[in-house]
Amino acid sequence: MLLSISMSAKPANILLLEDVTTVQFIVRNALCSLPKPYTLFTAGSLAQAREIIADKTIDLFIVDIGLPDGDGIDFLCEAAIMHPQATAIIVTATPTEEQRARAEQLGIVQLLSKPVQREKLVNSVKQMLGWDDQSATDISNFRATLSGLTPMDIIQLKCISGSTSILEFSNSRGTGRVFFEKGDIIHAVLRTANDETLIGYEAFEEMVSWKSGRVADVHDSTPPPRSIRSNWQSLLLEVAQSHDEIQGRAA
Repeated sequence: MLLSISMSAKPANILLLEDVTTVQFIVRNALCSLPKPYTLFTAGSLAQAREIIADKTIDLFIVDIGLPDGDGIDFLCEAAIMHPQATAIIVTATPTEEQRARAEQLGIVQLLSKPVQREKLVNSVKQMLGWDDQSATDISNFRATLSGLTPMDIIQLKCISGSTSILEFSNSRGTGRVFFEKGDIIHAVLRTANDETLIGYEAFEEMVSWKSGRVADVHDSTPPPRSIRSNWQSLLLEVAQSHDEIQGRAA
Protein backbone atom coordinates (compact mmCIF):
# COMPACT_ATOMS: atom_id res chain seq x y z
CA MET A 1 0.00 0.00 0.00
CA LEU A 2 1.25 3.48 -0.90
CA LEU A 3 0.28 6.78 0.72
CA SER A 4 1.78 9.93 -0.76
CA ILE A 5 1.58 13.38 0.82
CA SER A 6 2.20 15.70 -2.10
CA MET A 7 4.09 18.96 -1.55
CA SER A 8 6.71 20.91 -3.46
CA ALA A 9 9.80 19.46 -1.72
CA LYS A 10 11.00 15.95 -2.44
CA PRO A 11 9.22 13.67 0.05
CA ALA A 12 11.03 11.33 2.41
CA ASN A 13 10.34 7.66 1.71
CA ILE A 14 9.13 5.72 4.76
CA LEU A 15 8.58 1.96 4.77
CA LEU A 16 6.21 0.54 7.37
CA LEU A 17 6.71 -3.21 7.82
CA GLU A 18 3.83 -4.41 10.00
CA ASP A 19 1.42 -7.30 9.55
CA VAL A 20 -1.36 -6.08 11.88
CA THR A 21 -3.82 -3.88 9.97
CA THR A 22 -4.93 -1.93 13.05
CA VAL A 23 -1.32 -0.95 13.79
CA GLN A 24 -0.87 0.04 10.13
CA PHE A 25 -3.94 2.29 10.45
CA ILE A 26 -2.64 3.91 13.66
CA VAL A 27 0.77 4.61 12.13
CA ARG A 28 -0.69 6.05 8.91
CA ASN A 29 -2.92 8.41 10.85
CA ALA A 30 -0.12 9.49 13.18
CA LEU A 31 2.26 10.30 10.34
CA CYS A 32 -0.27 12.70 8.82
CA SER A 33 0.89 15.27 11.38
CA LEU A 34 4.49 15.27 10.14
CA PRO A 35 5.71 18.77 9.22
CA LYS A 36 7.33 17.83 5.91
CA PRO A 37 6.36 15.80 2.84
CA TYR A 38 6.70 12.05 2.83
CA THR A 39 5.67 8.93 0.93
CA LEU A 40 4.61 5.94 3.01
CA PHE A 41 5.04 2.41 1.67
CA THR A 42 3.30 -0.33 3.66
CA ALA A 43 4.25 -4.02 3.69
CA GLY A 44 2.63 -6.80 5.68
CA SER A 45 5.42 -9.32 5.22
CA LEU A 46 9.15 -9.56 4.58
CA ALA A 47 8.44 -10.69 1.02
CA GLN A 48 6.43 -7.54 0.29
CA ALA A 49 9.05 -5.33 1.96
CA ARG A 50 11.86 -6.87 -0.10
CA GLU A 51 9.95 -6.06 -3.30
CA ILE A 52 9.63 -2.43 -2.21
CA ILE A 53 13.26 -1.89 -1.18
CA ALA A 54 14.47 -3.44 -4.43
CA ASP A 55 12.75 -0.64 -6.34
CA LYS A 56 12.61 2.35 -3.96
CA THR A 57 15.15 4.32 -1.95
CA ILE A 58 14.01 4.27 1.67
CA ASP A 59 14.94 6.98 4.20
CA LEU A 60 13.28 5.47 7.27
CA PHE A 61 12.14 1.97 8.20
CA ILE A 62 9.40 1.40 10.80
CA VAL A 63 9.64 -2.32 11.47
CA ASP A 64 7.84 -4.83 13.67
CA ILE A 65 10.04 -7.62 15.05
CA GLY A 66 7.64 -10.55 14.77
CA LEU A 67 6.37 -11.08 11.23
CA PRO A 68 4.59 -13.98 9.49
CA ASP A 69 7.60 -14.90 7.36
CA GLY A 70 10.56 -13.91 9.49
CA ASP A 71 12.24 -11.45 11.84
CA GLY A 72 12.24 -7.67 11.46
CA ILE A 73 15.77 -7.29 12.81
CA ASP A 74 17.13 -9.71 10.21
CA PHE A 75 15.32 -7.66 7.57
CA LEU A 76 17.10 -4.51 8.77
CA CYS A 77 20.41 -6.32 8.36
CA GLU A 78 19.48 -6.96 4.72
CA ALA A 79 18.25 -3.39 4.30
CA ALA A 80 21.54 -2.01 5.60
CA ILE A 81 23.28 -3.39 2.51
CA MET A 82 20.82 -1.84 0.02
CA HIS A 83 19.93 1.34 1.95
CA PRO A 84 22.92 2.24 4.15
CA GLN A 85 21.75 5.86 4.38
CA ALA A 86 18.45 4.92 6.05
CA THR A 87 17.51 4.98 9.73
CA ALA A 88 15.08 2.73 11.57
CA ILE A 89 12.44 2.50 14.27
CA ILE A 90 11.71 -0.95 15.71
CA VAL A 91 8.25 -1.64 17.14
CA THR A 92 7.82 -4.51 19.60
CA ALA A 93 5.42 -5.57 22.31
CA THR A 94 8.08 -6.43 24.90
CA PRO A 95 10.77 -3.78 25.49
CA THR A 96 11.64 -2.60 29.00
CA GLU A 97 12.88 0.93 29.66
CA GLU A 98 16.43 -0.41 30.05
CA GLN A 99 16.21 -2.27 26.74
CA ARG A 100 14.85 0.79 24.98
CA ALA A 101 17.69 2.93 26.31
CA ARG A 102 20.29 0.38 25.19
CA ALA A 103 18.81 0.25 21.68
CA GLU A 104 18.77 4.02 21.38
CA GLN A 105 22.40 4.20 22.54
CA LEU A 106 23.26 2.53 19.24
CA GLY A 107 22.14 5.76 17.51
CA ILE A 108 20.96 3.66 14.58
CA VAL A 109 17.52 2.69 15.77
CA GLN A 110 14.82 3.69 18.19
CA LEU A 111 12.67 1.16 19.99
CA LEU A 112 8.94 1.79 20.52
CA SER A 113 6.54 -0.42 22.42
CA LYS A 114 3.06 -1.53 21.44
CA PRO A 115 0.43 -0.19 21.64
CA VAL A 116 2.00 2.58 19.56
CA GLN A 117 1.58 6.03 21.09
CA ARG A 118 0.95 8.70 18.46
CA GLU A 119 3.08 11.47 19.98
CA LYS A 120 6.07 9.21 20.67
CA LEU A 121 5.93 7.80 17.15
CA VAL A 122 5.77 11.21 15.47
CA ASN A 123 8.61 12.58 17.63
CA SER A 124 10.74 9.52 16.85
CA VAL A 125 10.11 9.83 13.12
CA LYS A 126 11.02 13.53 13.15
CA GLN A 127 14.19 12.79 15.08
CA MET A 128 15.29 9.92 12.83
CA LEU A 129 14.64 11.99 9.68
CA GLY A 130 16.37 15.05 11.15
CA TRP A 131 13.12 17.03 11.19
CA ASP A 132 13.03 17.88 14.90
CA ASP A 133 13.83 21.35 16.20
CA GLN A 134 17.26 20.36 17.51
CA SER A 135 18.33 18.95 14.14
CA ALA A 136 17.14 22.09 12.39
CA THR A 137 19.24 24.41 14.59
CA ASP A 138 22.30 22.25 15.31
CA ILE A 139 24.50 21.70 12.26
CA SER A 140 26.66 19.27 14.27
CA ASN A 141 23.73 16.86 14.74
CA PHE A 142 24.43 14.10 12.21
CA ARG A 143 22.06 11.15 11.85
CA ALA A 144 23.43 7.68 12.42
CA THR A 145 22.38 5.34 9.63
CA LEU A 146 22.11 1.63 8.92
CA SER A 147 25.58 1.73 7.37
CA GLY A 148 26.86 1.74 10.96
CA LEU A 149 25.14 -1.53 11.87
CA THR A 150 27.92 -3.75 13.28
CA PRO A 151 27.77 -7.39 14.45
CA MET A 152 27.69 -6.05 18.02
CA ASP A 153 24.66 -3.88 17.17
CA ILE A 154 22.83 -6.76 15.47
CA ILE A 155 23.47 -9.12 18.39
CA GLN A 156 22.36 -6.51 20.91
CA LEU A 157 19.10 -5.97 19.03
CA LYS A 158 18.47 -9.71 19.01
CA CYS A 159 18.98 -9.83 22.76
CA ILE A 160 16.73 -6.84 23.37
CA SER A 161 13.95 -8.46 21.34
CA GLY A 162 14.09 -11.66 23.44
CA SER A 163 14.80 -13.71 20.34
CA THR A 164 15.27 -17.48 20.15
CA SER A 165 17.17 -17.90 16.91
CA ILE A 166 20.52 -18.47 15.21
CA LEU A 167 22.57 -15.84 13.40
CA GLU A 168 25.25 -16.90 10.93
CA PHE A 169 28.11 -14.47 10.28
CA SER A 170 30.55 -14.94 7.42
CA ASN A 171 33.44 -13.12 5.80
CA SER A 172 36.93 -13.89 4.53
CA ARG A 173 38.03 -14.85 8.07
CA GLY A 174 35.50 -17.63 8.49
CA THR A 175 31.89 -18.63 9.08
CA GLY A 176 30.29 -18.85 12.48
CA ARG A 177 27.00 -18.96 14.33
CA VAL A 178 25.63 -17.27 17.44
CA PHE A 179 22.75 -19.03 19.22
CA PHE A 180 20.09 -17.11 21.14
CA GLU A 181 17.54 -18.45 23.63
CA LYS A 182 14.90 -15.99 24.84
CA GLY A 183 17.33 -13.12 24.34
CA ASP A 184 20.32 -14.80 26.01
CA ILE A 185 23.44 -15.77 24.06
CA ILE A 186 23.97 -19.44 24.89
CA HIS A 187 26.47 -20.72 22.31
CA ALA A 188 28.86 -19.58 19.60
CA VAL A 189 30.91 -21.60 17.13
CA LEU A 190 33.28 -20.45 14.38
CA ARG A 191 35.12 -22.26 11.61
CA THR A 192 38.01 -20.01 10.61
CA ALA A 193 39.51 -19.64 7.15
CA ASN A 194 42.43 -21.71 8.45
CA ASP A 195 40.00 -24.57 9.22
CA GLU A 196 40.30 -24.04 12.97
CA THR A 197 37.19 -24.42 15.14
CA LEU A 198 36.56 -21.91 17.91
CA ILE A 199 33.78 -22.43 20.47
CA GLY A 200 32.12 -20.27 23.10
CA TYR A 201 33.56 -16.93 24.18
CA GLU A 202 36.56 -17.17 21.85
CA ALA A 203 34.32 -17.70 18.81
CA PHE A 204 31.92 -14.96 19.88
CA GLU A 205 34.69 -12.41 20.49
CA GLU A 206 36.19 -13.07 17.07
CA MET A 207 32.89 -12.64 15.18
CA VAL A 208 31.97 -9.46 17.05
CA SER A 209 35.29 -7.90 16.00
CA TRP A 210 34.50 -8.21 12.28
CA LYS A 211 34.01 -4.95 10.41
CA SER A 212 32.48 -6.41 7.26
CA GLY A 213 30.77 -9.53 5.99
CA ARG A 214 27.30 -11.01 5.76
CA VAL A 215 24.72 -12.05 8.33
CA ALA A 216 21.73 -14.34 7.93
CA ASP A 217 19.07 -15.93 10.11
CA VAL A 218 19.41 -19.72 9.87
CA HIS A 219 17.37 -22.64 11.20
CA ASP A 220 18.70 -25.77 12.90
CA SER A 221 16.51 -28.14 14.92
CA THR A 222 19.50 -29.66 16.75
CA PRO A 223 19.73 -28.26 20.31
CA PRO A 224 23.12 -26.53 20.73
CA PRO A 225 25.43 -27.11 23.69
CA ARG A 226 25.67 -24.25 26.18
CA SER A 227 29.16 -22.84 25.79
CA ILE A 228 28.36 -19.32 27.09
CA ARG A 229 26.85 -18.79 30.55
CA SER A 230 27.24 -15.05 31.14
CA ASN A 231 24.13 -12.90 30.70
CA TRP A 232 24.17 -10.99 27.44
CA GLN A 233 24.78 -7.56 29.00
CA SER A 234 27.87 -8.78 30.85
CA LEU A 235 29.10 -10.68 27.80
CA LEU A 236 28.85 -7.70 25.45
CA LEU A 237 30.50 -5.42 28.01
CA GLU A 238 33.36 -7.86 28.51
CA VAL A 239 33.94 -8.18 24.76
CA ALA A 240 33.81 -4.40 24.27
CA GLN A 241 36.34 -3.87 27.06
CA SER A 242 38.61 -6.52 25.57
CA HIS A 243 38.49 -4.83 22.16
CA ASP A 244 39.26 -1.45 23.75
CA GLU A 245 42.30 -2.91 25.51
CA ILE A 246 43.58 -4.45 22.28
CA GLN A 247 43.15 -1.17 20.40
CA GLY A 248 44.85 0.70 23.23
CA ARG A 249 47.89 -1.57 23.07
CA ALA A 250 48.00 -1.23 19.28
CA ALA A 251 48.01 2.56 19.58
